[in-house]
Amino acid sequence: MANQPINYFRPARTAVETVIRRIKGDYRKAFITEAIKQDGLKSIPSQWLEHELDETFKMALMSRGPRNRGGEDLPDLEDGEVEVARLSLANSVHGEATSLRACYTCGQIRLRLVDEYQTEFELPHNLITVAFSAAELVEFFAACKPCPLETDCQLRIASPFYEGLQELLDARLEREGSDDE
Repeated sequence: MANQPINYFRPARTAVETVIRRIKGDYRKAFITEAIKQDGLKSIPSQWLEHELDETFKMALMSRGPRNRGGEDLPDLEDGEVEVARLSLANSVHGEATSLRACYTCGQIRLRLVDEYQTEFELPHNLITVAFSAAELVEFFAACKPCPLETDCQLRIASPFYEGLQELLDARLEREGSDDE
């Protein structure tokens, strides 16, 4: 059976997927995913399921550990926009995140890269006609300026659309590291 092309804009298959896709914070996303597996979606307080949290709730998350706020300060998704992939600093104090978003417009996919610091990224291109392959996605991140891959922190990459991204990213970073020596 041939692989189906990736469609960033297909509706979520389940109510759980709909909820998880819209959660900004890495900690909250992992916590809710696990809680749903154990006790179901109805066990999650509605405030935890919101796209944007109020500052009091963000501070409460951070009081349990600063990394728990990672991703919560990303800009809101725009109308019709989806998160394609997210890079997170896995071992930084605050767990900062950079998010690649896509929106379908005029027969093309418009791309936007955002982080929690309102960095202005220069993208290698901001329009594509078909979804990236997994390898193209990793290379896209690498070609952005400033490059979100250039860090001393351990990077974690996640996407609801791709499998094996972490292995591709790790291999690219390892090749890049051996080239520098």
